[in-house]
This record gives sequence, structure tokens and C-alpha cells, in this order.
Amino acid sequence: MKNLSLLEKNAYLSIIIKDNGIWAHLAYTDFNAGREYILSDFTDLTPLRYRLDDDVFNRKFWQEYFLNLEGVFDWRLLNKSKDSPFISIDFKREGEGVSGIRMQIDDNQRFFDKIFASIREFSKDIALRVIDDLYVQKVLEGVLQRTEYDDLLYVDMDLLDFSVFRARKVYDRKNNGESVVFSKAKINWKDELSVIDSIMDSRFKAFLATELSTKEILNYWSNFVSNRVLFSEDPNIIDILRSYSTIQGHSIHRDNAEKIDNFGLSKGESALIVSGYIPRILQESKTLLCLIDGLELNGNFDCYWDLDMKILCYGRSFSEGTNAVDIILTRKELLSLASKVLIPYTNVDKKNKVVFSGTLESLSGGKSEFFALSSEFAHLQFPQHTEKLVVEGEFKNGTYLQPSNQKSIGFVSKPETKKYDSLLIDARVRPIIYGPDSYANKLKLQKWIK
Repeated sequence: MKNLSLLEKNAYLSIIIKDNGIWAHLAYTDFNAGREYILSDFTDLTPLRYRLDDDVFNRKFWQEYFLNLEGVFDWRLLNKSKDSPFISIDFKREGEGVSGIRMQIDDNQRFFDKIFASIREFSKDIALRVIDDLYVQKVLEGVLQRTEYDDLLYVDMDLLDFSVFRARKVYDRKNNGESVVFSKAKINWKDELSVIDSIMDSRFKAFLATELSTKEILNYWSNFVSNRVLFSEDPNIIDILRSYSTIQGHSIHRDNAEKIDNFGLSKGESALIVSGYIPRILQESKTLLCLIDGLELNGNFDCYWDLDMKILCYGRSFSEGTNAVDIILTRKELLSLASKVLIPYTNVDKKNKVVFSGTLESLSGGKSEFFALSSEFAHLQFPQHTEKLVVEGEFKNGTYLQPSNQKSIGFVSKPETKKYDSLLIDARVRPIIYGPDSYANKLKLQKWIK
């Protein structure tokens, strides 16, 4: 396929099968009209897990899936001739046709071979790709080159697979220039039974704040792991999952500290990208609490949430820019919404002592003040804004950002490019100490998170 013109109208369908789910993203661009968007859909495959030994993934399954997708997106995708395999309709206009369909399957996805073979049988017009470590590496390296960041940490948090990938720019003395260093660290559980048994780890209760018996914890956890709900407000489930996730991060850091250390502490800009099933349940604040404590993060970085796999899906298209052969995307749709995370050094343990004072200012909203107090894990949600929002602040009472003892910080939220929706300031005294029992942890969490 020839390279696409930057100003050409185009639509492309990219599908990811990962973590027992199907994520479909239909991207549309019309740069002449300044129009760009991505339509998304999610299908949970968990209810089928007990039937996967049957012939579930067959022509009928994919026929029904794509027919449903056409209805959800209100977009004609496939030529449904009974006498031939399904063929995608060439892109004609908004709402009709795509320039291509790509399906990417995670190499850890159960029954990978069955899914791969069934898609190939269903339509040879669908490009098939495998998501493996090399693919993630190419995505991160490409995003690194196309953005202002010098250090990217991608954390994929699933129950059976907990992975950390890092791509960072370093000075190459030999070639007198920059090069990119890629590293990875993983925990892979064999099956659900292994995940259930993992909470017998002696470290588990060290992080737990739920005062349940061992039998009750095991019952809650085994039901959760077996059912894989998409949403939960049960405080016991949330706390057990938080403890489990913290241990996964702690184990990775313990065995691979050199791959994670100094993230957020370099002179350049750093970004954390969070993906996977677990953050959908824990939500932002508790997910960041797990990662900061488990991976022992510090400093200053942006955080992006890739819970619908858009970055994994179109990261390479974005990084290739005008050389892309599928669709040309700007960062607006992939990296438009971020959380700013500040983890300063502080020795102020006294309750309710101000360690950071800041201001928010915009043309429409005027100027307002906010504060962060000692020993708090403060997560501030910014007001909705369609204009630039200027955020400035100073650290107080001997608190500062490492490694340069930085006392002040300022950044701008730009809705058209990089928009921030929140600011997290972790003003807890280091090292973070949990325990000695669940009751003490409960009091600490109540003190940290308001």
C-alpha cells in the first residue's frame, strides 16, 4: 500500500485480543477539516473460558462479531457475500469502508492458535499480527522518538501477567549521540490456581488493610480471580487486589531494581503508561499507590492510562507519522490526557503541615489556590477546561523534588495537545512502612488517602 497523504481522509480498524478481551478501535482522520477521532468497543471473552475447548472461535463467531461491530460503530466494514470470505469494503467516506483491518493477538492469550487460525479462515483480508515483547519495544521506542519524553515506563497489570517495560534515551559516548535502551521485567502465573495460591505469600498480609480471616480472604480472592468482574466496589476485593498488585511490583523491583531505578529522577521528562485489567478495578489513585510503593518510584513524571489499549493498538502508527501505511494519527487521540505525579522528598511527618502550595489559573476560570499536606497521598482533580490551564506551585518546610533539590514546579495543560486532568502529590515520608498488622495498615491508608 502506498504511503498516505497527510491531508487524505482515511479510516482504519485495528483490533487487539488480549487479557481475555477484544478491543476494537476504528480511527478516522480528515486533516483538511481538522477532524480526528477513534471509535472504541470492548468485548469480554471471560464468559467463554469454560467453552474454549469447543469450537467457539469459528466463522460464525467472527461473522456475528463484525456484524455487531458495524452496529456499534454505525459504520459499514465488510462485504458480506455468502460465496466468498468476508472482505473489507475499501474506504469511501466517513461511515463507509476502511483502508484496512488489522488484528493483533497477544502471545499470552489463551488458545492463541485457535483464534489465529479461525481469523485466517474467516477472512484473508484481515492482517494478523502478534503482540510480543519485541512489538511493545517497537511501540515504546517509536513513541519515545515522537514525543518530548526521554524515559518511558510501560506497566501492564493483569492478574496472570504483570509486566514492566522501559525505553529511555541515554548518551552514547561511542557514537557521540543518543541511543535508546530497552529493558523488561515480568511475572507470569501459570493459571488462575497459581494466582489464587499466591496470596499465601507471607508478604501479602504485610500490605493488607482488611481485617478478615485467612479463610475469608481466600474465599474472596478465589471468587474474584475465577469470575474476573469488570467493575467492583467491594472494599474487601479492592483491598486484596491492592495488596496483590503491590506485591507484584515489589517482586519485580526486588529482582530487577536496576531496570527501574532513577525513573522520574532524570533531567529529561518521564512518562508512566499504565495498562491492563487491574487498573480498571482499582481506579487511578489506588493503582498509583500500588505502583509507587511496589516499584519504589520517585521524582516527577506524567502518567497516561491506556486501559483500552489505544497506545498498544496505534502506537506504531503514531510513531511513523507521515510514513505510516495504515493511518496517520496525532498525539491528540493517543496521548492527550495525563496525570502529573510529584513524589518529593520530605521529612515532615507532622499531621496537617503544608508541604506544597499551588495555584490554578485559566482565562475562563480565573485563579484558585490549593495545598498538599504532610503524610498525604493527595490526588487533585482539575476542573474541566477548554483553554490553557497554568499550574504553578512551591514546596514548603524543607520538602523538594530530587535529584536537584527543586523547590518549585510549573506546567501548562493544553487541551489541544497535552491536557492534564489531575495532579498527584505523594507527600509521605520515605521509606514507606506498612504494618505491623492489617489494623495499622487501615489507619495508615485512612491517613494517606482522603
